[in-house]
Amino acid sequence: MPNRLVSVALSLALAGGAIAALAADPAPVAVHERPLILPKLPADAGQAANLPEDGAVRLPFVTGGAPGVAQRINAAIWREMLDGAVAPTTAGKTWTPPADKLPRGTSSLQYVATPIPPASPRLLALAFTGEGCGAYCEDFAETHVFDLRDGREVVLGDLLNVEGFAAVGRRLDAERRSAYQKQVRQLQAALKSAHKGKKDEDEDTEERLALNRGCLEQVASEPSTPWWLVGHRFALDVRGGLEMTKGRCSNHAGRALDDVGDITLKISAADLTPWLTPYGLAVLRQQGDAPPPAAFDRRELHGTLAGMPITMKLESLHAGADTRGSYFYDKYRTPIALVVRLDSSQIVATEQTASQGHFDLTISGGTLAGTWTGKGGDKQLPVILQ
Repeated sequence: MPNRLVSVALSLALAGGAIAALAADPAPVAVHERPLILPKLPADAGQAANLPEDGAVRLPFVTGGAPGVAQRINAAIWREMLDGAVAPTTAGKTWTPPADKLPRGTSSLQYVATPIPPASPRLLALAFTGEGCGAYCEDFAETHVFDLRDGREVVLGDLLNVEGFAAVGRRLDAERRSAYQKQVRQLQAALKSAHKGKKDEDEDTEERLALNRGCLEQVASEPSTPWWLVGHRFALDVRGGLEMTKGRCSNHAGRALDDVGDITLKISAADLTPWLTPYGLAVLRQQGDAPPPAAFDRRELHGTLAGMPITMKLESLHAGADTRGSYFYDKYRTPIALVVRLDSSQIVATEQTASQGHFDLTISGGTLAGTWTGKGGDKQLPVILQ
């Protein structure tokens, strides 16, 4: 659907949907496109580098909905997608940044807005594609998903339960493994044919084979653990299915030899259902009306450490200050005391034992995911808690 039609379609969908019940006749949510137009620069300003051409960058500007919803979405999107830009506070056909705050490094940016589910939207997905330039230029794609009731950005830790993280990780690694194995077989066959004189050998074949073998080894050495998944962006389709993309294995220099490229896993809404939290079921499948997951501290957290069930409880956390907590293996139920420190979206929890193992955990909604590391760093194990 062209972006110029999104505001009409989204407005119509929301006008009679559940959003209207949240406040006294709020204005329907609408998404308007705001092309970036550069300001007129002083004659002595010189040639500014890495600036987009007029109209090459197009950002969404959300209006309507419950009080504060549009402002939260706009603030998050503009800050994230355009070099920390401050979102405008009023509607308009274009947007011109101040001359001293020009966006650099984004040469093009487009988006598609999708209400989910279409008939009675609870979520708004904004899928961006574009090109960023620094030392070299790279295409990029990323999606941001927002809850239209409160404007909060939805993260994977809100949607997937513990079993869901394990299942999605396994499926994504199976896709990676299959893609590289297929490529290795094809390249080995090409080399064999060349050696038999059946065809000319491609001078890059050996390099391509080495690259894909290395990528295959990477699947085993760098699996899609919960820690990797919670920090990675995802996309949703209109029916509530999940899409996860693992970027190409090659670096920029080896890009020309990488015939596999990005690997994308798609899971249908039906297949995804058993792996959703109550909130995930509510917003993707319209099953129940669960609120977003509660804060992770001051409540019992359940999950796994290297596949073994554990329970953890953390006191109220304060940035930069040490607090307390404890955890135990469900099989033994012997508490292990922790000293806990919060730093932005990261938690470090150190065991108060002779071994002094520690947890490095990333916050994703109501989920904590990361690793447990033994003393001296000799052992590192995956952890997920909810």
